[in-house]
Amino acid sequence: MEYIVIKTFTDKDDKHHYAVGDRYPYRGFAKKERLEELSTKNNMRGIVLIKAKDAKKAESEEPEKKTSEKEEKPKRSSKK
Repeated sequence: MEYIVIKTFTDKDDKHHYAVGDRYPYRGFAKKERLEELSTKNNMRGIVLIKAKDAKKAESEEPEKKTSEKEEKPKRSSKK
């Protein structure tokens, strides 16, 4: 699975600088533990730094939620 960088960071393991949109890792393969660390908040910065490429694509292609006519019109009270 391919991963892309969503927050800029410098990898503590190989000192490579990653910018938003870069592929992770830039060469070779990363250990499962390292991928899990960077794709969750369980890292030194405490924020998600990478996402699976397919996950980002699916997130951006999510269809907009449509509301029904019932939900769009506010209900009027029959009380005067």
